[in-house]
Order: sequence, then structure tokens, then C-alpha cells
Amino acid sequence: MSSIHNIQMEQCVLAALMTVENSFEVVSGDLDEDCFFPERHKQIFKAISYLATECKPYDAVMVEQQLKQNEVLHLIGGEDYLLTIMRDSPSSFYNLSTYAAELNKFKAHREVEYIGNSIAMVAQDLTIPDVHVAAEALLDGSNTSEKAEKSSFTFEEALERANTRLIEKAEAKSKNTFTGVQFNLKHLDSLIGTIQKGHFCVVGGRPGSGKSTLAQMLALQTAWHYKEPVLFISAEMDVETFTNRCISALSQIPYDNIHNAELYDGMLQSFVMAQEKFKSLPIHIEDKQKPTIAEIHSYARKAKRKYKRLGCIVVDYLQLVRDPSKKDRYQEVSSISRDLKALAKEFGCPVIALAQLNRESEKGKRPKASDLKESGQIEQDADQIILAHPILNSEDELPSGITEIIVAKNRHGKRGVVRVMDRLDICRFMSVNTEQVGGGV
Repeated sequence: MSSIHNIQMEQCVLAALMTVENSFEVVSGDLDEDCFFPERHKQIFKAISYLATECKPYDAVMVEQQLKQNEVLHLIGGEDYLLTIMRDSPSSFYNLSTYAAELNKFKAHREVEYIGNSIAMVAQDLTIPDVHVAAEALLDGSNTSEKAEKSSFTFEEALERANTRLIEKAEAKSKNTFTGVQFNLKHLDSLIGTIQKGHFCVVGGRPGSGKSTLAQMLALQTAWHYKEPVLFISAEMDVETFTNRCISALSQIPYDNIHNAELYDGMLQSFVMAQEKFKSLPIHIEDKQKPTIAEIHSYARKAKRKYKRLGCIVVDYLQLVRDPSKKDRYQEVSSISRDLKALAKEFGCPVIALAQLNRESEKGKRPKASDLKESGQIEQDADQIILAHPILNSEDELPSGITEIIVAKNRHGKRGVVRVMDRLDICRFMSVNTEQVGGGV
């Protein structure tokens, strides 16, 4: 029997899950039943996991009822053991994420211990013709989860996979169905192409440049035109502001009128009709200031459970996201950037993150990808970098009504600059013309 476990820590995690609302969503990506050592802890966690997946409460009463239905309550020690866990575990549950990480570590070490013991047994079996092959087979099988995604390919397999993806895109284009996200700006979409599943796109700009408007247009295009679910993590705007901006863009009622409750000359009727028409849009909004990267993963899992799939994830904006495990701010932003890139692959959808530019970047001058605030890692991780740059009048430096959308990086297409007309009164941009197209992939 392995000694690599901590029963008290497991009890603390189970007690926290059965006590703190939405706690399962925070750690569900980091925990599975194999993270628990005794069989009874596995059964309790399975009951919690099932209830959470079914969107039911998973407190001690509901867990006990689920264990009864599964006819395993007696195997865990009955109701008394659940009461013991709830009574004897510490009352502070702020260390749930830390404990979950520790249980994962114990699990990994037990797996290695098991492989080591198996290899030792193979070494003693002199009837095995090739002991090295047998040992390597055990090592290769160390992660045999059916859910694990294939990550090793021959070139022939890779070609087959690439051709399948190509055919899917061609068929989707011919049927005008969803293949990825776009901004609903003809010249910009033509320049960038489609932001595909697994892509990490960064939309940068100075405050007030219109980057949130671009992200909002992309979200509405995905949800309304393609009927694909969108997760919008609004770390800057409150949910009411975001919703009213969307209604302004969809109904073309000036945002100021909605914001100031000045709806006249038929605006109120148009406002009510727009709300009725668009209320079923599959947009899931998380209104959380300074969310952690773990919370973003939790939001994505929750939204995917709700809609069964995700068309895209929008994070507004990147520098407001936190990673408490990193003390240095540069390392923190770099870690968040890498995690958002991984998030796009994990959920099989584009992730669009808004980002601020450095204060030092000169106003009035066309920004560059290197002007992104706080980390060059963002520039490295992004598949696309799009920068919003309002054009100012040379006389008074007031907005001219034209914004340059600069495609500063595009791994999968062209770079260049597109000019669009500002219609920020209704929270939109309108296509004007392409100024220039250049650069390579």
C-alpha cells in the first residue's frame, strides 16, 4: 500500500467542496477521483462531481442522498463519516486550490511509484524476452486515459489530419457556416481571414481607442450570425454597461440615450423590441473584477457545460487578470498569456484578449506590437495582434471619426492596415476602405 497520500488534506478538500458554493467549478479541472487515495473518498468525490455536472447543489445532504442512490453509502462508513469530515476538517476553506494542487502532486507520485514497482517486477521475470521493450511499454502507458488527446503523429497522420481540417473549412465556407470568428468589418475580415479554433488573438489599444467595441462586434457576430455560444469575461465593464452597449449596436439607438434613460421619438419602442428580439443570444457574461486565471478556466468549463460548446472566449482585458502563484508582475502577465493560449486549445475555440498599450507609447503615433503593456510574452504567444489607433485632427488633436485597425501580427495570413469609420455613438465601427495590405504570414 502506498504511503504517498494525506488523508486530512483529502477530507479538507471534500469538506470545502460540500460547503462553499461553486467551489467545484474552481478546481474541477485540477481534480479527479484518482487524486483521492481511500475508496470512500473516491466515492464521495464522484457523487460531488455528478451533482455538479447535473447543475445540482452538492452539499453534504445532497451528497448523502446521491451515495444512497448509488448504493455505496455503507461503503464510505455511512452518514457518520460524512458528519466526521464536516466536523473535523478546518473551518477555513481559503486553501482549496492549494490543497487540490497538492493532491494532484500525490497522485502523480503514486503513478510513478506504481510504474516503478511494475518495472521492478518485470526486471525479476526472466521469461520476458526483451526486458527493455517491456519496461518502455510500461512507461509509455503511464498516461492511458481515454480522454487524453493524441499528441504524437507520423507525418502521414499529420497530413491526414490537416486535410480533414481543410475539407471541413471548405465545406463550412460553401455552406456559409461557422468556421471561426470575425469582426463583421468586410475589409478587416478579408485581411485577417478567420480567427480559428485554438487561436489566441490579442486586441490592443490605448484607453478609449475602441478595442472593447471591436471585441463586442466580434462577440455579437459570433452569437447572432452564427448562433455560436460566446463567453465574455468582463473584468472592466459592469454587466449592465456591456449589455446596453450590445443593444445600442444591434438596435442603432445611441448609447448615451440608453445610458441616460432618455428614450423618446419611438426609441423606447425600438429599445423594447430589440431586447425581445435579442434576449436569447447565447452570450454568457462573467462580471468579475480582477479574475484569476483559475477562475477563467472555471467560467469556461461552466459555460461549456451550459451550451455544450463554445464559439469563442473574450477576456476584457488581459492586464486585469491575476495569477496569485506568481509574485513578479512580469512573470504573472507572461504566465497568464501562456495560459490563455492553452485555454484556446483546451476548449477548441478562439480566445480573444484585450490588452492595454504602454504609457510610454507615443500618442498620435501608429502603435506597434511591442507597445503591448507589461510583457513581450503576449507578443510571442498571440496568433494575431490587432491594434486600434484613432486618427486625430492635426489642428486640434480631436478625433477625426476614422480609426486605423492595424494587423501587426498574423501567423495565418496577411498583415496590414484597414481604416474604419467610428460610430462609437452606437458602439460600432463601419467599413471604409483598405489603406494598405502587406507583410507575410
